[in-house]
Amino acid sequence: MTAQRIESGTADGDALGFTGDLFSGWLERESGNRLYLHYIISRHRAEGNTQALIRSWLDRGYDVRVVMPRPIMQHIMKKFGFVPSLEYLPDQYEDKVEVWFRPVNSGGSGMISGKSAAACISRSVNTSPVKEVPVENLLFFRISCSIR
Repeated sequence: MTAQRIESGTADGDALGFTGDLFSGWLERESGNRLYLHYIISRHRAEGNTQALIRSWLDRGYDVRVVMPRPIMQHIMKKFGFVPSLEYLPDQYEDKVEVWFRPVNSGGSGMISGKSAAACISRSVNTSPVKEVPVENLLFFRISCSIR
């Protein structure tokens, strides 16, 4: 994996909206448009800054992944239709780790309302929440859940 480490408050972080006045933490940008958010602390709790940051990345076309999110971050991820999976990130971890991603392109940062994406994917592919899902099943999920 060819990734660039980006910390909040740096020029690269600022260009992504990951500014030092709002956040503390770090992420990795892979070649292309994939961002792995490894660690984030909002400096102004409960003001919606983290949610706005994630929305801005999605609106800009980034494939956002969140590594081992805490429960409050999982709550935000669910609003955007993210689901948990396991990934091997050899530059950072010895074993596979939980990584939340968004399997459905619901157009920009459109949040999923009603049924959660995790519930929908569990029904569609009959899998537990933290389990690797074959790509062909995700394509089925995208079709079956987006037309409901």
